[in-house]
Amino acid sequence: MRNIILIGFMGSGKDSVGREISRRSGLTFLSTDQMIEFAENRRISDIFQQNGEAYFRHLEMRALRSIRGLQNGVIATGGGMVIDEKNRKQLSCLGIVVHLYIDAVTVRQRLRNDQTRPLLKERNAVERLLSKRKELYNFADIVIDTRSKTPGQIAGDILSKVKIEDSKKIPPKNRSINIKTASSTYDVIIGENCVTQLIDFLRVRPKRCAVISNPLLAALYLDPVADQLDKAGIEVVPVIVPDGERYKTLKTVSKIYDVLLKHHFDRSDLVLGLGGGVITDITGFVAATLKRGCRLVNVPTTLLAQVDASVGGKTGVNHPLGKNLIGSFYQPDLVLADVQLLKTLSEREFRNGLAEVIKIAVIGDEKLFNLLVNRRDEILARKPKLLREIVTRCVHYKRDIVQEDEKESTGRRSLLNFGHTIGHMIEAKNHYRGMKHGEAVAIGMVMEAKIAMQIDGLTKHDVQRITDLIASYNLPISLPHKISSDDLQRYILQDKKIRNGKLNLPALSAIGNSHIKELEWNRFVSFMDQI
Repeated sequence: MRNIILIGFMGSGKDSVGREISRRSGLTFLSTDQMIEFAENRRISDIFQQNGEAYFRHLEMRALRSIRGLQNGVIATGGGMVIDEKNRKQLSCLGIVVHLYIDAVTVRQRLRNDQTRPLLKERNAVERLLSKRKELYNFADIVIDTRSKTPGQIAGDILSKVKIEDSKKIPPKNRSINIKTASSTYDVIIGENCVTQLIDFLRVRPKRCAVISNPLLAALYLDPVADQLDKAGIEVVPVIVPDGERYKTLKTVSKIYDVLLKHHFDRSDLVLGLGGGVITDITGFVAATLKRGCRLVNVPTTLLAQVDASVGGKTGVNHPLGKNLIGSFYQPDLVLADVQLLKTLSEREFRNGLAEVIKIAVIGDEKLFNLLVNRRDEILARKPKLLREIVTRCVHYKRDIVQEDEKESTGRRSLLNFGHTIGHMIEAKNHYRGMKHGEAVAIGMVMEAKIAMQIDGLTKHDVQRITDLIASYNLPISLPHKISSDDLQRYILQDKKIRNGKLNLPALSAIGNSHIKELEWNRFVSFMDQI
């Protein structure tokens, strides 16, 4: 389903109408102004006062760039978002643009008690700005007159115009997978709309809960999570960090410590990670280390995090010499894998997560491999029932490994690193920019499958099947650039799977059949030189 983008002058009701459309259609609501406030950690009026309008317009452009792949959303834009021509073009590409028309009389009536609008403090500002922006709204696909109408009526008009019927409320459909390790026992809840039952799944209600997220995900999902916590009498402390792998650092962690210590967090309080793999890794590390351990809940919002990063207790941050070199094993109290949260992912981010699904299929679940081959179109259409099955199969497989080898002491858990030895090298070589984790792992799986053909008898036919499956999901299958022998040696010697100079490499003998192969690191480098 395409996005609905609401544009219009201030006071036209974009946020109120957007929330009503979201409630009735099932589309996820996003306010670009709220997203900017999360990113800046201050109100729009303060941004205008402290940095001026030009700076704010720059922030609007940056916010728009970060949501360009968003799907299934209703997006309320700031009143001046349309000023820049590039913004107008990007909004048109995002979905169906709806102009909420309003006149000067209605603006003054609706905003007569609003003292937060910095552009309305001048005399005749409403008439002047409306006249200036009048032509800028002409690119809209639909125009709705908002005068003398309630948000509910306006939302109804829009849904009728775009031919979206009121959605039926989906009752929660949940499945629980219990994970028992030497250090902890917890449930992974997999379902649709299970995030709406967060409070019900908490065994013990804390006094405080820090919700760690990034600006985009906070704008999408923080309010419904925070509302539940607030109604249960739990103090909510949002902690918003920048988006991206390059921010998965000790510097970011230290800033989070500052906020939590300022709010006097103790070991009985809860730290909740609301986001993808970067967020759950950071949040887990914070929970593991703050006062030697706080309670942890993960609410993964990406496919990659639901099938891998949020489950199993690996936490950590990156170092210039490699990925996840600083971290710990620390199990969560609860994981809520809500597949409804996956509907807003960009195509690229969804496929990024599919790389980790393919990994599980290749190393230990041939039935999942065949499902990925035979039902590709349904998977890419994100059918909820199929997504629940995929996430469940992946979590089941990972649970069995984690319960047997929680802290990689026997080596069996290293199987989950198939594709990661080379994938992490690619990420480090690119300084964690440009290429996503799943994309790097996809390349790594192809390369490591070729190595398995040389050291473990994997057939050329199976290597081709693996390569074809990865390519069929539009994931990369070849190195973006040659990695020199010096770089290979530098990265491999920092690999966490190195023991006494030898690499515990996940190796394949067939699709769905894997084991650990001990390999001299210099022999691995030699194989890489040959590929």
